[in-house]
Amino acid sequence: MGYNESMNRAAYILVVLFVISGFAGLSGAGADRSPGGVRSLVAKVVAAYGGKDAVEGMKSVYAAGSIEAFMRRDHGTYELCFMRPRKLRVETRYQRSSETRILNGDSGYRGMDGPPFARAKGDSLLAMVYQYKHFDLPYGLLKGLYSVSVKGREELDGNPVEVLHLTDSEGPPMDVYIDTHTFFIVKVTGYFDVGGGRSTALSALFSDFRKVGDTVFPFRITNYAGGYRIAITKMRVYKLNPAIPGSLFQP
Repeated sequence: MGYNESMNRAAYILVVLFVISGFAGLSGAGADRSPGGVRSLVAKVVAAYGGKDAVEGMKSVYAAGSIEAFMRRDHGTYELCFMRPRKLRVETRYQRSSETRILNGDSGYRGMDGPPFARAKGDSLLAMVYQYKHFDLPYGLLKGLYSVSVKGREELDGNPVEVLHLTDSEGPPMDVYIDTHTFFIVKVTGYFDVGGGRSTALSALFSDFRKVGDTVFPFRITNYAGGYRIAITKMRVYKLNPAIPGSLFQP
């Protein structure tokens, strides 16, 4: 697979996401790689997002905002509906097109400019799963849904971060960057196979954190594919635990 083809595939995977940086050199300085150190760091993350009750109590979320997609050279509106267990619906309405993506358990669906919906498979489905997982990371860490290892300490935009590496039987493997002052998750990178023994890194940077109810959400998400910035989503509103009909997660 040539370089351009690999980049096109990486970009396609990221367009599936929420929309869906500069990487500092990795060093182990200051990192506690012991099981106790991991548990302590996870506990601080959970506390930063409101504590165990707040993290477990986030059963559903509605979010809306705007998106600027640099690859498409287009902009539009963005809506997300999240519900446990494992339900996600994302609708993006650009000026020249629209797209709906649905994850319902182990099934995914995609519709362009409205119905009908096609079943998502392979990279398309895995990207939806990745979006669901990184949206609900505090819960996943709290519940021990991943095998967690400590990669070390880095700097991100001049701030120190601890980097955790997360894996499970499904994938994709993820690096999670945690601000050592606020203990918010400020970056997530997922690694996707692009063939030929190579992978591409798809990243989301989170900023402008604000309290909503008893927990915290980022109101600005910047997405990268292979180090290239491809989209920015600015959230206007989050609604915590709204009544969301199950039919929204059916194609």
